Amino acid sequence: MQRDSGHQVIERLRKIIQKNEQKLTYFQNRLKQAQFMDRANMRMVVAAEGQVGSYTDQLGTLHSQLHELERLYGGGVKLRTTEEQDLRRIWRWTNEPALRKILRTETMTFPAYVDSWHRWLADEDAHPLSIDLAASGLIGFLLMTCTGRAWEARHASLDFIVIRSDCRYRGYGMEAMKRAIAFAFEQLGVDTFGARVEADNYAAFLCFEKSGLQCIDWEYSMRSERYRMEMGREVWEGATAPPAEFTSRQPEHGVSTEASNPYLTAKLLAPLKELVSDH
Repeated sequence: MQRDSGHQVIERLRKIIQKNEQKLTYFQNRLKQAQFMDRANMRMVVAAEGQVGSYTDQLGTLHSQLHELERLYGGGVKLRTTEEQDLRRIWRWTNEPALRKILRTETMTFPAYVDSWHRWLADEDAHPLSIDLAASGLIGFLLMTCTGRAWEARHASLDFIVIRSDCRYRGYGMEAMKRAIAFAFEQLGVDTFGARVEADNYAAFLCFEKSGLQCIDWEYSMRSERYRMEMGREVWEGATAPPAEFTSRQPEHGVSTEASNPYLTAKLLAPLKELVSDH
């Protein structure tokens, strides 16, 4: 299979997903409007509910197929030092009201965020890392900091991670975590890697747990209750650790075929042939 064929299918699949998301939003809005009608047409309401369920299920399948194709042709997520051109997008994601509520963070102005980025770059123990997909570019951001002198036990902490809203719940956060952990142990030479997570943020807790971190303690304050999770070097070295895919520059956007499996390629593309041809 040619290098660009997989990339073309990915782009077509993204367009299909976008159209389905637009249709899902249309029917969701019809349902919302019906709530404010005195005499809503129940037949139309039931039909709209059925369409919402159908498009939701279909989008789940399509997102799963897109994820597998991006992993196959793009090589999964990669980490790189955050550049100034990334900041406005990352700032918008971190200021989403729903995310701030989960993380219990305050709104930050863009100039203040740029100042923070400059401080991180000037601090040799701070590592602001952009999360990329080779096929689609920037999808997230994480901040990692290290403590401990060279002659002491070194510890890396995940201070913050955010994934673009349309890429959440698709495994990218876990992949990014695994890359960050590998980067910390392999290139920063730390002895332990840890993170703190709010007790009610179950999605993040599950992501960290699947990445190999174990809950070792909990912290309680007037504002929140948090779990402390950690992994030691011995545990990481005993596990199957992925390579630390980290670059200091923007990765190339060409489609990688290093891990291409002809059988898997055919298996993934087969269900899409009819779907792509119909759109």
